[in-house]
Order: sequence, then C-alpha cells, then structure tokens
Amino acid sequence: MRAKMKVEGIHKSIGKDQIISDMSFELGEGESLSILGGSGCGKSTTLRIIAGLTDQDKGSIYIDGRKMDNVPASKRKIGFVFQDYSLFPHMTVEENIAFGPRMMGISRNDREKKVVDLLGLVGLSGYGKRRPGQLSGGQKQRVALARALAIDPALLLLDEPFGALDARIRKAIRRDLRRMQRELGISMLFVTHDQKEAFEVGDRIAIMNEGRFDQVGLPRDLYDHPRTRFVASFIGSMNVITVPARDGGPPMEVMVRPEDVRVLKVADGGKGTFGTLINYMFLGSQIEVSILLGNGKAVQSLMSKERFIMEGFRRGDGVRLKMRHLRYFNGPGQEGVDGTWTAPEKNINGALV
Repeated sequence: MRAKMKVEGIHKSIGKDQIISDMSFELGEGESLSILGGSGCGKSTTLRIIAGLTDQDKGSIYIDGRKMDNVPASKRKIGFVFQDYSLFPHMTVEENIAFGPRMMGISRNDREKKVVDLLGLVGLSGYGKRRPGQLSGGQKQRVALARALAIDPALLLLDEPFGALDARIRKAIRRDLRRMQRELGISMLFVTHDQKEAFEVGDRIAIMNEGRFDQVGLPRDLYDHPRTRFVASFIGSMNVITVPARDGGPPMEVMVRPEDVRVLKVADGGKGTFGTLINYMFLGSQIEVSILLGNGKAVQSLMSKERFIMEGFRRGDGVRLKMRHLRYFNGPGQEGVDGTWTAPEKNINGALV
C-alpha cells in the first residue's frame, strides 16, 4: 500500500511537559487509522500538528511525498472534523458545506452540485435550507463531516467527533462514516478514547500512551498479541496476576482475558485454581462471573448465558478455574515479552492454574 502520509520523528513539548515523543508512522492510501488512548496522551495534539494548527518542535510531515513543515494549514488541503461541530451558526446547511469550495474559487454551479451530492452522502437531503440551531447533535455532526469532505481533502482528520452524541446516534454515524470513507477511498485519521469506535472505524489501530504509540496493528493482533502491558490492559478486559517466576527469578505479571478463564464446579474434580463465586452480571448473551481466589484477589470470567443457567451457578459456590492463552511481561508494570507462560502443576498462592 502506497503511503499517503508519513510522520517522521515528531516531538512536541509545552513548557516542561513532553506531549509528543519521537513519533513516526505512515498512513496508507485509502486507509483508516484509529488513534486510541486516554485523556492527555497526545492524541488531539498529533492531529493538530498534522493539520498545521500546531507547530512541532522537531520532525517532519509528508503528504503525497510533499514536505508540509512550512505549509500553512489553509494550504494542506486537510478536512478536519471537531467534537464541537464548529459550524457557522448564521449560515444555512448549504452555505456551511459550500464555504470551503467557495474559498477555493470553485464555480457556483459546481459548488451547488457538490452540496447536493454531499447532503445525499451524509443522509441529509432536504435539510440544506436549515440553520445549525434547527438541527440535532447528530445532524450537526453530519453537516460538519460534509463540510470537511467538500474541499476534496487529501486527508480526513476527526478528533473525537462523536463524543457529545448518545450511544445510538454514535453507532449509526460511525457506520455511515466507515461506509463513506470506503466509498470515497479517502485516507483518514480518527482519534477516540472509545475502543468500540476505534475497532469499528479503523483498518489499523494505534494505541497511544504518554506521547508515543505503544503498538500499531490490526484490531485482532492488538487484542490477541499485545506488545506491552499497557496495550494488554487497555484493549478489552484483562485479569492481571502477579506470580513468582521459575528458577528463582523476579516476580512477573501473568495476564489472561476473561473469556480464557473457564469456571468449573468443584465437584467435577481435577487440577486447577480454586475459589468462590462471589458475583455475576448479565451482559446479554454472556455472563461475567467474579471469582475470589485464595490469595484474596478476584478474577473475572465470561461464559455463555446458556451454560451459566444450565449448570446452575450460584453466589457462594466453590469453583475451579482453568486458564489458557496466558500472556506475560518482564515484571510488574514493565514492557517486554509477549508469549505464553507455562504454569506449574501446583497452585501459586491460589492465584494460577
């Protein structure tokens, strides 16, 4: 895949705080990359630097092979969608969408045709004469998206665009966004703190932590093969258990996802870790079960609703756990090895199979 954009060695500090640290990555032609991370990790600053709204301290950005370092934001031909819509309240929907093409000198007839096409694309045909104050939040964000697309951008950047919308509207709009991105073949960077949004919108996901990408990859790879402890704990749910290493080595953290923890009745016999079922929660077709181990730590397991009901699990039941697909790292809080840890035959403080 040909690179649409390259980011090389970007650094950004504000005062004594390092916001972006030696960031480098590529975005392919027609690719959607979701940048996922918590508040304050540098996601929005990254987009603003790419768009030319904030200057980097070091490093370079290339779009279609052209160096952007001294190119002003207005000349980068980048569409930017913000969380707060940023529509002109005194303009109609049509006028908001046509604003960019008008500034570019596109003829009136071409502008009008583009507006009609984009209103159809974002599902707002017939809304052109309304003003932003007459629209719902979801409709405003669709207008903002159409306005960003109206300039035929080289890149589309979206900074937590659905954060102010309710869950039902977010789901509908992000699916429409993904459809439009694929239809138009546009390269897109999508910033979010919502895992579900990131996985649904991105071809690849970049997990951002303290100003750098901990890991960039396909959603399944991030979930099944996390490179760092941070990625493992940030993507999905994860049980973290600290156990002594073999051969007198230092303690290490073993991580296992709830769906890889199987709960069995004690009466079934066999080896395993023993504990007590202390709580459960219905999650539609699945049940999340909490097990208190002998060392006082709780482990979460996921099982089907049918199995939970069929086997008659109750709070207070003594249970046995079997675990698979364990991941381990070099020590508590450290990055390092991504692999499978082979557990000893006996329990370690009631903590592990």
